[in-house]
Amino acid sequence: MQDCGREGSEVSVYTIREARPEEQGELTRLCVRATKRAGYDEAFIDRAMPALTITVPLITAGCVLVAQDSSREIVGVVAVTTTPLQGIALLYAIFVDPAHWKRGIGRVLFRAAVARARELKAGALMIYAEPSAEGFYKRMGAIRIGEGPFVYSPETVLPQLLYIIPRET
Repeated sequence: MQDCGREGSEVSVYTIREARPEEQGELTRLCVRATKRAGYDEAFIDRAMPALTITVPLITAGCVLVAQDSSREIVGVVAVTTTPLQGIALLYAIFVDPAHWKRGIGRVLFRAAVARARELKAGALMIYAEPSAEGFYKRMGAIRIGEGPFVYSPETVLPQLLYIIPRET
């Protein structure tokens, strides 16, 4: 299991907090809804379910954070894990519920991912992006370092990006 830290924080109009095991199904359904809205069909969803599933072990390891709005509705999820490469964390997943797209939640979740990576003592965050999200990550400051096939659907080529975590001053 990976230790991903344990602190939540208030950001913007959304609260970032750790996911709870009983939310696993809800979080996975959010990931699927977002993937469908991004234009992927049922066959792709079926192949990609291992990557779209937020697992209980990820949650209990403290790797999964959720964004909730002022009514405490979950509007997004992000997971950050360690990697075998010292100093590099992995943006394992980031999804915003489609009903809440274009409201700044992705930026809030990305900042939470960077904070979690910092807690892991990482100096960089590796990102395997959904192709239409590459521009978002570049706007966040990530740089493209390559591309490769998505393991669950090799015809889909994923941009690989790296975000260098700024030193705290």
